Amino acid sequence: MVAPPAVVAPPSTVTPPATAATLAKYAGTWYSPCQGRLQDTATVTAAAGGSNALQLNLVRNFYDAVGCTGTPLASETLSAAFSLTWSSTAAAAAVLAPNTAPAQVTLELVTIAIPAYSRTRSGPAVTTTTTENGVRSWCIAYSDGPACTADTGQQPAAEAPGALYLDNGELVLLSPVGSSYVADSRYTKERTGTPQGQGPAFQRIDTVAGTGTLATSGRSLSVHYTGWLYDAAKADFKGQQFDTSIGKTPFTFRLGAGQVIQGWEQGLPGMRAGGKRTLVIPASMAYGRAGSGAAIPPDAALVFEVELISVQ
Repeated sequence: MVAPPAVVAPPSTVTPPATAATLAKYAGTWYSPCQGRLQDTATVTAAAGGSNALQLNLVRNFYDAVGCTGTPLASETLSAAFSLTWSSTAAAAAVLAPNTAPAQVTLELVTIAIPAYSRTRSGPAVTTTTTENGVRSWCIAYSDGPACTADTGQQPAAEAPGALYLDNGELVLLSPVGSSYVADSRYTKERTGTPQGQGPAFQRIDTVAGTGTLATSGRSLSVHYTGWLYDAAKADFKGQQFDTSIGKTPFTFRLGAGQVIQGWEQGLPGMRAGGKRTLVIPASMAYGRAGSGAAIPPDAALVFEVELISVQ
């Protein structure tokens, strides 16, 4: 009598590798919304040597007119390109725009990486100065006066998880926050200016990556911060400073409990203790038409630099 053949379990389901067609829809030249006098151009191409990755080259253009009209006075380029390496396709909850509820969408999950890099500014209105201490600055000669920015030098290599999505023809780059994803930036295929009276888009810009506990809804955060009125005419958008906690006791609040403005509620999740983040917040996510006291007028957009001290 012969024993029956052993029953072999079927192979586990494996997400198939991305094909060229999977990522081809993201290729092209994309433009960010105008932010006062600057606008980013992202050129996305297939990465060399494989069909499961993209290369993103970022150029920031500076214009004399608020609204990004006319010819750029200056351009900022990076010495290295971002790579976006595909990992899987997944259904996930995603906040695609500020002040919107999460939507269930299908995302292309990627690892976003950039090697060590430096920035360079060039153009007809750019001059370079060097202090006695050897610190270099670029100055852009706007018609209403120069704006200078210090060269931050070589920046370290960085890598983070992310996601790609096409929302009605617009490219959306997202970051994971808890169990969902939140849009970091949006790009369109056509370059458009911004009327002078229109406020900025919501932005989260990490300047120092933290290594401590992750900030999530329901946790108690202690932070130091400085806040400015948004000024589109300034290279860093920082107008009149209206508040700071520097030199004082850190400000403590519970994330997700409605104790802070929406720009913080949506801008701080995903940080880790020890990190620093710049938030550009439109009026609709700040104090809106009411403003706040004498320091923050109605319909004011704001800029914050936030350092996350601890997460409890």
